[in-house]
Amino acid sequence: MIDKASIQDFPPMTASLLADNSGVFRVGTAEQYLTATDEGTARRQLVELMQAEARKSGRPIRVTVTDPTSVTVLLIGVDGELQEEPQSTAPARTAQRTTPPPAAAQRVPLIQAPPPTPAQPAPARPAPAQPPTPPRASPVQPSTPAPVPAQPKPPVSANPQATTTPQPVPPQRPTVQQPAFGTPPFQPVSNQPNAQQPVPAQRAVPVQQSVQAPPVAPAQQQPPVPQQQQQAPGQPTAPARRDLRDAPSFLAPPTIGPAQHGLAGLLNKLGFSVPPSASERAERDDVHAVSRHFPRRRTISVANQKGGANKTPTVVNLSSVFARYGGGGVAAWDNNETMGTLGWRTEQGGHDSTVLDLLAAASDLLSPGAERADLSRFVHHQPGDKYEVLRSAADGEHVVTADEVDLVHRVLAKYYRLIVMDSGNSAGAPNWRRMVELTDQLVIPTTTVEDKKEGARLTLTAVSRVSERGAELARNAVVVVSEAEAKDTSIANAYAEDFRPYVRDVVVVPFDPALKNGVIRHDALRSSTQRAWLAAAAAVSRGL
Repeated sequence: MIDKASIQDFPPMTASLLADNSGVFRVGTAEQYLTATDEGTARRQLVELMQAEARKSGRPIRVTVTDPTSVTVLLIGVDGELQEEPQSTAPARTAQRTTPPPAAAQRVPLIQAPPPTPAQPAPARPAPAQPPTPPRASPVQPSTPAPVPAQPKPPVSANPQATTTPQPVPPQRPTVQQPAFGTPPFQPVSNQPNAQQPVPAQRAVPVQQSVQAPPVAPAQQQPPVPQQQQQAPGQPTAPARRDLRDAPSFLAPPTIGPAQHGLAGLLNKLGFSVPPSASERAERDDVHAVSRHFPRRRTISVANQKGGANKTPTVVNLSSVFARYGGGGVAAWDNNETMGTLGWRTEQGGHDSTVLDLLAAASDLLSPGAERADLSRFVHHQPGDKYEVLRSAADGEHVVTADEVDLVHRVLAKYYRLIVMDSGNSAGAPNWRRMVELTDQLVIPTTTVEDKKEGARLTLTAVSRVSERGAELARNAVVVVSEAEAKDTSIANAYAEDFRPYVRDVVVVPFDPALKNGVIRHDALRSSTQRAWLAAAAAVSRGL
């Protein structure tokens, strides 16, 4: 037996079942939604939610349950026991009436009796707080011409000053029978609101729950009470429509595709479904990073004051990776103050133009009528790696100034989304310092030779002293450590750990003989070297 005295009415608990077998269970402002394929499953799910709430609260709870045809008040114990609370004892949940309330309504099925035989009044349940009235002299006859089933009404409250003269009964609001929860479907039952009701002529007797109504023919059943009559003020309603702006996307979220490399990739080609390994997922993340297009032009500067520190191979491979995965739009610019080697390590186009030729035509290239094809006379396209090279002066006599760096940068920024700048060895040169001011991401290359490592450290220090922007570039720099020989793996890893506390990221590139001499082509590198340069470019991209 559920102890009603321990039930608390706050927070209020309501539940609703809809015609589409969905529903909601509310505890205060919290809501739990459910969906089911049939009515029985929906009711079972709702009962489980209510039982779980009773166990969670550690005390019995009272829940007002509304379905398309009725309203039921249930008591749920901590042990999962369900008990229907009679309407006459359930707490009042409707607004106060402006007129005196009628006597307590009875839970009696509405039956359409055959016209020839008048129906006898059924016994009624007396109101809890009102004693039954003495027998009347005679009942008031209905005024309707056609015979209707007699509707039992609760007795009129006793009045010490009342006479035996029959008193009119105030009109009663239609009520809805509260059937037992769990008896599918809930059957709507109502009194006839428009018919005049006779006053009982004898003392009312309480109605037992076991009284069964005679079967009703389908043609004689009364239509269900409209929804607006079933839901009194204060009763729970169906869930309100939500704002479409808050609706989640109906598209399926992106999924990780199956493995493509190694043994797992081979098995997938044979019809299996093997997920990618951690290393393959990391490679996919790096590819995504280098494939991005940025909202404006970005400039990457590669610098080390020590010659032979692998600056030019770093420029070539970063440009190749960004252009291959990002779809072109990359320029590699040899910003050596005199004569650099970028032109020697890359393919030559159908001309021998250098940065000096581009400076002479800068005004034409910056004019509104200039086209992308006009620039092809000054840069050297790399057909395999999809980027262009702007070479430094071949004679080494012209010293590039800071203003010329600005002008060349304006031209390249008009035609390219990404500019990768090679540099000379003098941190005091005007073009070197102006490069730092134009930089979005600084890259410091070094090899496993000790003096190259020291040159990288001094370069970071020099950049940090140029300006506040230079100091920020040095803190967010990416260091690329390239193995000078095949046996230098442990040295390279040790150098990487030495730099790691001072910069944003460090990447180690294994030794590859294709990087030693001659023109550098990305396809000629070993697969492990290509993977290392992809990781280096991804580290750079994440700083842009």
